[in-house]
Amino acid sequence: MFAGFIRSVSPENDRDFQRVPNGTALVDILRLLRRVSSVADEASARNEAIADILRAVCEYCNWPVGHAYVRNGDQLSSAGIWSVSASISASDIADFRAQSEQTVFALGQGLIGSVAANGDAVCIPDVTQKDGFLRASSAARNGLRGCFALPVKLAGRTEGVIEFFSPDVAQLDDEILELLGFVGGQVARIFEREQVLKSREQLASDFESQVQGTVGMLGAAVSQMRSALDILGDSSDRTRVCSQGIDQAAERALSRIENVAQQMETLKDQLVLVGADAADTVRTTHEIGRQARDMRDTFASLKERAADAEKMLASISAIAAQTKMLGLNASIEAARVGEAGKGFAIVAKEVKALAGQSASATDEISRWMSAMLDAIAKAGGDIDQIAVAMDDLEARSETTASQTEQQAGICISVASDASVAVGEARSVGDSVVEITNAIKHTDTVSSELGDAARNLETQGAELSARVEGFVGKILAL
Repeated sequence: MFAGFIRSVSPENDRDFQRVPNGTALVDILRLLRRVSSVADEASARNEAIADILRAVCEYCNWPVGHAYVRNGDQLSSAGIWSVSASISASDIADFRAQSEQTVFALGQGLIGSVAANGDAVCIPDVTQKDGFLRASSAARNGLRGCFALPVKLAGRTEGVIEFFSPDVAQLDDEILELLGFVGGQVARIFEREQVLKSREQLASDFESQVQGTVGMLGAAVSQMRSALDILGDSSDRTRVCSQGIDQAAERALSRIENVAQQMETLKDQLVLVGADAADTVRTTHEIGRQARDMRDTFASLKERAADAEKMLASISAIAAQTKMLGLNASIEAARVGEAGKGFAIVAKEVKALAGQSASATDEISRWMSAMLDAIAKAGGDIDQIAVAMDDLEARSETTASQTEQQAGICISVASDASVAVGEARSVGDSVVEITNAIKHTDTVSSELGDAARNLETQGAELSARVEGFVGKILAL
């Protein structure tokens, strides 16, 4: 139970105002507590709630003026919150009100600064007589004397100061100080509620900003994803066109390479046959060359024998000449002998005729031998040329056979490379098929990503709407 006494001592009015702790006083106290608590519980706006509490205290204490200061950093300034009794006109306290709203108190300065710094309630019986009261002159002009200043503390820190004024000199007892301390606690609850509301609003704003920022980034990401999908689609289209071109080119190249491979196989077989023919040609050339050389040697021997025949013909010609000379001598001897030498003369005549025939035959044989020797010489020369030509043909045949063998090896290597190229071309075709399949898979993934992007955009819009509704509910609490 609270009981309080307010004593006013004034030279002009020597009345005592006493609130007696009877049943009526208790009802008034409970009514004040309930009213103050209700205002603190239901406060939606700080200034209106503080004004209601100031009004309730002023009505309970019969003090006509109540005023509130709020702290901002290390200074306290008027909150513009007043409770003025209807018995006092606005002009009656105009000077005091104006100075109160213009004066800013630092911590420890004046009544308000001291209460804020010390955190203790202060009662001044007569502010007009109080040293250090900055508004003493305006209070005196407006007829205000008694003053009570109450700190509003939150978490051990003074957040504001409430002051009350009376035209009478006043003194408060301990019970009313305790009661007004409870009132200060309720005002602190209003400050706390305001801070909580501000914190809630800030938290809701930050949350909404973060979520909306996330939604915005999600939207930007979705937009970028769509742009990337568009680019990917264009790239897939170009890749598809290029893949089709590569596929067609690969098919044409494969067909050409296969034709080249087949032609190279045919050429290889032909070169193998040519190589075999060249080897046979080399062997035949070797044989003909050997025969030509043998013929050359034979004709050389024949020329030697023809020379011997010429010698023999020369001997026969000499013998024929001697025989003729012998026949002539025999004829001469037969003529010299006369009749006795007639038989010998016939023999001499026959010998002479035989010598002439021998000389004629020898001449004919000589002419024949000369023609034969010319033919043999010409044939020998031709055989020599044939032998030389055969030697050259043999060398060329060997060179041709070697070149044919090399060309056959090159052709075999080219044919092998062509076979490898056919395999690689087929591998390129397989790779093109894989690229085509990859493009199809990319198109599928792009379609799925597009659907996912649209879903994300829809979900982002739904999330944004839900966050706005959630923040609205939080702010409505």
